[in-house]
Amino acid sequence: MKVINIADRTEHIQQASNVEKYISESKAKFNLIISEVVNSKSLEAHKTESMIFKRLLELGLFLLKLYFASQNQGDYGKTIETAQGQAKRGRTSEKTYFSIFGKIKISRYLYHTDNKTFAPLDILLNLPIRCYSYFLSEMFNLLNIKDAYSEGVIFVKKFFGQQVSISASETISGESSSCYEEFYELGKTLKEHEEKKDYTAVSFDGKGVPMIKKEAAKITGRQGKGKKKQKKKESLVGAKYNINANIRTADDVANNLVYPEKKESETENKQEKAQNIRYIASIAKPKKEVMEEIYDEVKNENFSKTPLLCLMDGSLYLWEQLKTVFKDISNKVCILDIIHVLEYIWLIAHMMYKEGSEDAKKYVYKKLKLILEGKISSYIMELQTEMQKTKWKKKSHQEKFKKVITYFKNHREYMKYDEYLAKGYPIGTGVVESACSHVVKDRMEISGARWGINGAESVLRLRSVVKSKDWDSYWEFFTSQVREKDFIADDYNSLNIKEKVCA
Repeated sequence: MKVINIADRTEHIQQASNVEKYISESKAKFNLIISEVVNSKSLEAHKTESMIFKRLLELGLFLLKLYFASQNQGDYGKTIETAQGQAKRGRTSEKTYFSIFGKIKISRYLYHTDNKTFAPLDILLNLPIRCYSYFLSEMFNLLNIKDAYSEGVIFVKKFFGQQVSISASETISGESSSCYEEFYELGKTLKEHEEKKDYTAVSFDGKGVPMIKKEAAKITGRQGKGKKKQKKKESLVGAKYNINANIRTADDVANNLVYPEKKESETENKQEKAQNIRYIASIAKPKKEVMEEIYDEVKNENFSKTPLLCLMDGSLYLWEQLKTVFKDISNKVCILDIIHVLEYIWLIAHMMYKEGSEDAKKYVYKKLKLILEGKISSYIMELQTEMQKTKWKKKSHQEKFKKVITYFKNHREYMKYDEYLAKGYPIGTGVVESACSHVVKDRMEISGARWGINGAESVLRLRSVVKSKDWDSYWEFFTSQVREKDFIADDYNSLNIKEKVCA
């Protein structure tokens, strides 16, 4: 004779009753929405729209409760097999699930092995460790990387009626960046591109991030006499991208940079756009490590036929770091950003001629064209000769000449622009300069923003993922990794419960 477990039977009856209850409530809520819409003829359109949206959120909460009620509290039998041995069913335990529709209490069974207690339902449904649903967390992340944490909290409260604290919002983004390194190390975002570009390029630049007093006090950058102590810590921004060749002449480039208003559409060179861009920005890592991340992106590419193009501004420290990190790639071309070169020519022009004058422009055009033709040594000699003239004997004049001459001498090996233009290489750091703004500045320097290292690093990581167009892949990876790491890490797939769920 089969023994019937009265307690189990009672729970199953209660479970079925809850399912019927939520089905009935969902239908009633849906019918109420229809009735309210039909009877809102005199209501303004936008108010009707708002009413429908709020009622649908209420319906969503009923449907989500129905979803969890149909899970049988994660009861998969008295025992289940796991990678850690047989697990026995124990008592039920409640877990809060904070969704975009509101909070829900989920009752689910705990199972016990000799050294672990876990809830199989949490694993099967991939429930978050904290109460905040992954959908709600993703929404906060995409809000947080665009504006202050408080703004995201206000937005979710206004449109979804859910109250989340600012500190909770900040914690969500902090924890959501935890899989960043593993995601890129495992190559989860390797993309197949239909169109092959001519060159692969890498570029780096620094961008300051305003720090809270505690962190600002640690900044040890050298200060000149009478200058205020630094309040920003420099983050290093890196970019790897692909680009097609764009062959042009020295005259083309000089005209475009000095006389942009005189461009003629029929003679204007087409500007090649960077594609497949991977951005990275970090304030916590040493600059060398940031470069190493970009190096990992390109190290397996074949540069036997075309070189790796490396573009930066005048920081000699960064150039030395780049040579060290990318030393195994022998076929590489290092290119100094032409805009920085242009700035130094303007410095001399404004000393010789009235600022903004046509004569100053003519001087800049002539000397820039000279440099673009590969004659940087000739220009350095010109400057040295000019500096000896009596009219430039003032100390301020001498310092400007020395500054420009030293800059060009130090970077001469990166200024072979005649070769670069003939082969169609890019000669500007616009990609990474742009990244300094849209990855770092646009969020980190909003009004009143002050950062700690950890908070800044989390937001920079998430912004880097989004700006690299990897967000959907990253979020899928993050949610799956959290599940596999934090429950039965030995072997998630060994849990013999799927068959029982389907039975």
